[in-house]
Amino acid sequence: MIKNFVSIILFVYITTSLQAQKRVTDYVNPFLGTATLWDSIDIGYKPTHRTWGAEVFPGSSVPNAMVQLTPVTRFRSGSGYQYEDTVIYGFVHTSKGHWNLCYIPLLPVTGTISQDDYCSSYSHENESAHPGYYQVYLERYAVNAELTSTLRCAYHKYTYEAGQGKKLIADLATANERVRSWEIEQEGKNVFKGFQQTGEKMYFYAVANQE
Repeated sequence: MIKNFVSIILFVYITTSLQAQKRVTDYVNPFLGTATLWDSIDIGYKPTHRTWGAEVFPGSSVPNAMVQLTPVTRFRSGSGYQYEDTVIYGFVHTSKGHWNLCYIPLLPVTGTISQDDYCSSYSHENESAHPGYYQVYLERYAVNAELTSTLRCAYHKYTYEAGQGKKLIADLATANERVRSWEIEQEGKNVFKGFQQTGEKMYFYAVANQE
């Protein structure tokens, strides 16, 4: 009886210790809410067309932040990210699930591209996210993209394959609503700045660690 009692105490102690090592954020799945709902059991009726969905973004943000850094798989669609999509157009700096956001999209590329053809395919098998962090492998350009952010700025890390020409697209003519004007200019060897204006004007200042 005493041995059993001691064993139970040890088991409870070990279990509690293991649980204590887990953080609450370890249980968060940023992809929840990113898919369009089609199942009538989920939405409560039989849909005849696309229902509301993809109102949640899987990217990086902290509470009350100025930036919400996230991938865009489709402009003019909620947060800009839909789990069922297969391509990425860029990484934007405003989301919150609003239809009128998705400002300042950036995308690392290599090789030859055109204005109408620059998005990259990707796979959920090479995509991951947890609070404050997002990662995806851009198959078209063989670039691994990692994103994180703070209250007022975003950090992008792009890993290119050796020997590839490194390029970065800033498609300022595109957002979740009509873009009225935009501007971009280089300042120094590794800094660019500008703005994108739809209903409001969003300024940016970007510093790269390479020229």
